[in-house]
Amino acid sequence: MWINRSKIKLSFNNHQIKKFSRQLILKDFGEEKQNLILKSHITFVGMGGINIPALLYLLAIGLNKLTIVDYDKVQLSNLNRQIIYSVKDVGKYKVRCVSNYLKKNYPDVNFLSLNKEINKNNCSKILKKTDVVIDGTDNWDSMLTINENCVKKNIPLLSASVLGYDGNLTLFKNNRKKHICLECIFPNPKKIELPRCETAGILGTTSGIIGTLAAVKAIEYLTNNKNSPKSTKMIFFNGKKIELKSIKINNNPKCRLIK
Repeated sequence: MWINRSKIKLSFNNHQIKKFSRQLILKDFGEEKQNLILKSHITFVGMGGINIPALLYLLAIGLNKLTIVDYDKVQLSNLNRQIIYSVKDVGKYKVRCVSNYLKKNYPDVNFLSLNKEINKNNCSKILKKTDVVIDGTDNWDSMLTINENCVKKNIPLLSASVLGYDGNLTLFKNNRKKHICLECIFPNPKKIELPRCETAGILGTTSGIIGTLAAVKAIEYLTNNKNSPKSTKMIFFNGKKIELKSIKINNNPKCRLIK
């Protein structure tokens, strides 16, 4: 669902002018785009190695309304990439740790924390009235459920994943006029056994790069960047070769989610 935020005018106080001064002076940014970010609502599904850096950068740039969703607890093995947590957080629920961080460091930010697993029964309600969803989960069933709900509600979806040294990211705009979604790429709805970082490993810095790119793509979309690509592209990052590539994704006319 697209919310027309551009009709709402916000005025900056002195604190905000100073805080955002370095981006306000950027060419093609300014107050109008800062307003769009301040009025946006992003839902982060999964508080792991991708969404933590995405969240931190989007908060720093001015995100003022968000929903965080996760049901997992912090493990010691998470700390090489999930940089908001520390050893003292091990064994605690991730959303509670992030909530405490937000209350301490961003007391004026409006947020909803949901300590639950997203599924077919609750997904529609969770994603209600959000401008962008960033999916950082590593569960195929959850990914399919999020994708289907975003398609039905025309909610832009940033789908991201990381394994080993490599990561990828795709922004599905879910435009009614041009259908391209996750199932266009993976048309077989049967459960896919995704490799797990417990067995394949994961480089923390690759998670950070993909999470940061997710923040960049979210900003690009929310501010209606005129230079953003018209086609849907999957971005690939190779952490061994330090290479960034992208490929165009085409519509699958047989996709079951086409309206």
